[in-house]
Amino acid sequence: MIRKVCTWRAFGALVLLWASGCATAGPRPVQTADIPVLQERARLNPNDGGAQLLLAATLASADRCDEAVVAARRGRALLPADPIGPVVIGQCLEDSGEYDAALNLYAGYLFEHGDTPGALAVEGRRVVALQLKARATARAAIQNEEGLAPAEAETVGVLPFIVDGDPSYQALSVGLAHMLTTDLALLRRFPLVERVQLDALLQELELAPELIDPATAARTGRLIQASRMVLGTVSVPSDAQARLGSNIVLETGELVEPLSTEGELDDILAMEKDLALRIAENLGYQLSEAERQRILENQPGSLIAFLAFSRGLYSEGLGDFEAAAAFYGEAVRADPQYQEAQVKLRGAAGVGMAEAQIAGLTLTPDVNIDAGAGFDAVANTLHSSILDVASHQPERATIDAGVSTTIVDLLPEDALILPLLEAVITIIITISR
Repeated sequence: MIRKVCTWRAFGALVLLWASGCATAGPRPVQTADIPVLQERARLNPNDGGAQLLLAATLASADRCDEAVVAARRGRALLPADPIGPVVIGQCLEDSGEYDAALNLYAGYLFEHGDTPGALAVEGRRVVALQLKARATARAAIQNEEGLAPAEAETVGVLPFIVDGDPSYQALSVGLAHMLTTDLALLRRFPLVERVQLDALLQELELAPELIDPATAARTGRLIQASRMVLGTVSVPSDAQARLGSNIVLETGELVEPLSTEGELDDILAMEKDLALRIAENLGYQLSEAERQRILENQPGSLIAFLAFSRGLYSEGLGDFEAAAAFYGEAVRADPQYQEAQVKLRGAAGVGMAEAQIAGLTLTPDVNIDAGAGFDAVANTLHSSILDVASHQPERATIDAGVSTTIVDLLPEDALILPLLEAVITIIITISR
């Protein structure tokens, strides 16, 4: 059978190809003047959830969030599992700075409909909202630095490692910090600063890891409300053994006894575990054997997988979710059981659907229906989007992870979109090197 393939760009608000097959007439950009037509269609079809959601997304694209939210809520009441409603409402909440409300909306949708095709975009929007909230919180802390309360006595933050040596290992800066944070979190002995919050603060301060010293570490701790900051170093020379080191910087700027460990680069995961155990002891905690084992077992199956995961984190920190998704895919390919990489892969792919702003829609009137009664809408983004709509055939999208294939649902089922939709249009994302 010959496959009929249409390719369009996907975009953030998930108005993804409400179309029946490939349009024979060229779509035209939506203008503000088209909104009354869509409003009339929604009025004449009050029980058509797809019509309400299409109107909501079009209004949102015109920066008419108040009206978009009203239409999206009507559509969501009719089609509660359709992700378009929460994405439109959530982005409008984000635009008004109501990040907690947006995050609660996304979390509620994912709890109820996390297995629904299209939920990936809501997860991606949640990732972006977390970052936006963290950046807003960081800006507020910097602006009110003099009025901040003393840092929490037991709270610990782990700064990005300072990398010395081969620049190809720069991503270890965030990879090792992430792993050390998760190791210490396994102890459940003290509060830890979330990495998204710390990364946002460092971005607001324009503070690269190599610029961090005890004084800036102490200031960062005060701003993030952590009295103890772990400042790590990693040396990866081309002609010598790798070396990991760390200092615990107190709120006063004082240093706790420094720690270091050396070994072959291939053993860097084991070296990190040794460092994590010793840091916990330097923080004043006597670990049980069960706690030690939890830390020792918390690692991927190979250094290759960890390096790819670290590069994914590094790319994500730069806002390059396309590269991040590719690196997370490499990590899963190297270690199919790497659950954390699978979660990050799903989030990065979701951001690709949700991060691009609605730059424009295109409409193609159905030749068999009066133009005032409805349109076939083809989503079209005019700037950054990483996913291509490629086929009518597969029912689910696959992210190729080499050894295994991770299945992720990307679009609402046909029954949840417009009555005019004749086939499920899916997105195939193949992440490979």
